[in-house]
Amino acid sequence: GEFEIEGTDGDLGVLSIRTICAFFVGFGWGGITALNQYEGDVFIATIAGFITGSLFLFAVLWTMRGLHSLKEDGTVDIKNAVGATGSVYLPIPPNREGTGQVQVVIQGREREVIALTDSDEKLENRTRITVLEQIDPQTVLVGPIVTTTEAAEEPAAEGSEAEVPAEEATTEGSEAEVPVEEATAEGSEAEAPAETEGTTDPGETQNETTDT
Repeated sequence: GEFEIEGTDGDLGVLSIRTICAFFVGFGWGGITALNQYEGDVFIATIAGFITGSLFLFAVLWTMRGLHSLKEDGTVDIKNAVGATGSVYLPIPPNREGTGQVQVVIQGREREVIALTDSDEKLENRTRITVLEQIDPQTVLVGPIVTTTEAAEEPAAEGSEAEVPAEEATTEGSEAEVPVEEATAEGSEAEAPAETEGTTDPGETQNETTDT
């Protein structure tokens, strides 16, 4: 098989088949170029080849380490799903009475994860959810996503309930006006006798004058 002087942990060492080959390629090109330029001076050609080979070696080493750092770890960590949104794949019973499954994107891939919920209602298939926390290495806690329409309906329902006491207060106010009107009527009746007593009959006045 291929022989490389590298660490067993996958880290690229300075000495490997790739870097050694790069060194000798650079050494050969640099040496030949120096021999042509300096009319067969071996010493200068050797120095030039060594410098060129070293540059090639570190260039290849830097490139391979850069590519190696892009390697992705395929191990899925469920905690990376916290805060992600997804949908219910298998219905989830309410109040942690049982488990279901959700589909969420974890580390760039859509995966199915076992889930529980604290919701009072059962989360049916395709319900939009958000991952709240990790319960164990295989299970997450999710909650339903409240849509804008549902959020607007709840205040409207509370507002309609608040209007009922206002109507009752109006009814009570109208009933309170009745005694006021009755009191006004009684006052007018009380004034009538007073006016009658204060008015003198013309016939009685004439009789009094004749007797005199």
